[in-house]
Amino acid sequence: MKLHFQPIKGRAREILKAILQTPELASCSLKDVMVLRLACEEVVMNITSYAYPEGFDGYLDVEIQKTDRIVIRFIDGGKPFNPLNQPTPDTNMPWKRRRIGGLGIFLVTKKMDDIHYVYEDNKNILTIEKVIKNVRDKD
Repeated sequence: MKLHFQPIKGRAREILKAILQTPELASCSLKDVMVLRLACEEVVMNITSYAYPEGFDGYLDVEIQKTDRIVIRFIDGGKPFNPLNQPTPDTNMPWKRRRIGGLGIFLVTKKMDDIHYVYEDNKNILTIEKVIKNVRDKD
């Protein structure tokens, strides 16, 4: 499944809803959908909020494949940004002393079975993968 969104500013909820309604995700177990939702929400919010300079609405392409795993590829033409190069947040530090940012992508890396990033052809490409159960069940 391939999805294309343009413009993306202010459309994060709509984009997330479209991703979650694809046949690939709709047929996953509820447990897997909850984990994938968390990951997709974090990635989509970051792209729609930070990938493009103010006044530029940009685009986001999302490619979804399903086999024994869900593979979701997020592609945007925004400024180069590798979220995997960000410092790991100190989760032992008290909330009030923590640096803002970084916790979302940290959670994504912990919940996905594989995640990788490349910048090629002037595009950010972030791929997340999650091994899944075959069908939706009652969990």
